[in-house]
Amino acid sequence: MLSRKTARRLTMRYGGRIALAIVCMNVRAQTPDARPKFEVASVKPAANRQTPYRMREMMRSILAPGLIPMDTPGRIRLKDWALLDLIAAAYHVRATQVFGPAWLSDRSFDIDAEAPDGAAKEELNAMMQTLLEERFRLKVHRDTRIGQGFALVVAKNGPKLIPAEGPPDPQKRMADFQKRAQENQGGDIPRVGLSRAHFPSITTEGLALQLVRFAEAPVVDETGLTGNYSVTIETWKNEDVPGGAIFDAVEKLGLKLEARRMPIETVVVDQASKTPTAN
Repeated sequence: MLSRKTARRLTMRYGGRIALAIVCMNVRAQTPDARPKFEVASVKPAANRQTPYRMREMMRSILAPGLIPMDTPGRIRLKDWALLDLIAAAYHVRATQVFGPAWLSDRSFDIDAEAPDGAAKEELNAMMQTLLEERFRLKVHRDTRIGQGFALVVAKNGPKLIPAEGPPDPQKRMADFQKRAQENQGGDIPRVGLSRAHFPSITTEGLALQLVRFAEAPVVDETGLTGNYSVTIETWKNEDVPGGAIFDAVEKLGLKLEARRMPIETVVVDQASKTPTAN
């Protein structure tokens, strides 16, 4: 930033208008870009496009809207991600809520990016937006459309919810995770596509938000229940398995998912490049 003494000297030497222009240029040069962005980022076409269609669909159903997995704190390494999924994650919606050219789901990329020191995890979405706009010349706008959704309500015989557990034990959670991983290594066909989630303390409003990834559609809470509950949701993508559908899993809680037509937030792609700019 120019000092007052320097500004006066410029004014005396070059005149008011020229000095003012120089000062404005100096201010603009020193004004940082306020948009969150990665410190470094590499974007390349996927080295190995080996993700089967069904596996990609499963990934979309498992990941919560807006979730960008981190390899290590502040570092993301995404392999074989379709541009459609990158846009959905960046703008915090599901892939089914992104409208644009069909090729968005055909082009996949590897991304290796590192956030600045001290950046909050919540800033990753904004950083991904900046990255896509800069490398793919992406332009989008948000819209609202009427579509299929669900209302979470209390079933006819009343709720069967268990009161919330105490503070979670990290060691117990890890042991439970390893146990479930071993159970799923058998490879028996009925367990293909198993999705299981345990929430030691959650409200019905929070549960409705979590059910979005299972129902693959918006879910709103209309139970009227208050308090926190311990909830386990287990279901299969293979709906030929008895009890595998999310509707059956919810009914075990004494709740019900009712189909509703409702406003759904969407992201419309106005412009996007098939090839990213060089790293």
